[in-house]
Amino acid sequence: MRYIVGFCLCLLLLTGCQKEEEAEKPEEKPEPAGPAIAYKIDQSGLQVTANSGQDWNKVPVEVNKLFGGEHQGSETELIDQSYVLTEDRFAFIVGGFEETSVLSSTDQGKTWETAVLPDAIEGIRFRNIGFTSEKNGFIILSGGRTMSAEGNQIYQTTDGGETWKLMGSAPTTRIVQSGTFVSKDLGFMSFALTGQAEYYRTTDGGVSWQPFQVDLPGIYSEVFTTMESAEQDGDQIIMTMGQGANGDYYGGNVKAKLVSNDNEARFEMTGLIDLDDVMTEEEEKNWRENDDWNSYLQ
Repeated sequence: MRYIVGFCLCLLLLTGCQKEEEAEKPEEKPEPAGPAIAYKIDQSGLQVTANSGQDWNKVPVEVNKLFGGEHQGSETELIDQSYVLTEDRFAFIVGGFEETSVLSSTDQGKTWETAVLPDAIEGIRFRNIGFTSEKNGFIILSGGRTMSAEGNQIYQTTDGGETWKLMGSAPTTRIVQSGTFVSKDLGFMSFALTGQAEYYRTTDGGVSWQPFQVDLPGIYSEVFTTMESAEQDGDQIIMTMGQGANGDYYGGNVKAKLVSNDNEARFEMTGLIDLDDVMTEEEEKNWRENDDWNSYLQ
């Protein structure tokens, strides 16, 4: 009988220890999903997160004002390049008709400030905002479109977005295709709708603009039609050109890499960018002799 009682007491002690260990074991939380910094548009409006969706802050703006001007696409996703979401800064271009402004936050969405863009063009179509340093940023707008012509404007900030100054515009009324700055002073824009694209650069922050040359040899002058990005790499400027919305060369998935060593006045193609591995190594290596364009035309 004593053995039975002792055995039962041991079982009770073991069970108590197990329960104590389970109670002390911290609750496992699910790993956050998605990018750390992101946005979403739902019935509550525009919201932003800086911790992979664990917490969301509502952006104090009416969603329709993020698509003001000449915009005919979906309003479930923000217009590409019309916003900045980084660890240090959230910024959105707002409006597009009577007033265009920038709504920004430097504390990950806890507080917000609005800066009006002075004399902004009405009916904005193209809109691009970016920062080249903590304090220096740019905005490129186009608008007032009539048929195949429109105006363009370039703004700069030197105080981190608290105020914006209208610098000037590129000397053409053709449709803005793309634009960016790689530093406070150096920027590039391309213009096209029909016919050969035009390319302009500025070295004074957008006050004045001069044409620059893009060299795409052979078939590539017909394949690559859209300047997508430009960035500083040491003493060089690296430019990426894509095929546009209707490109179908290797399924539209290949881009061109161009380099400028000539004070940014001329860009020469130096190779192909094949991020999706749609080309063979031989085709990518021998891009100058690549004749796949001929089979594509057949």
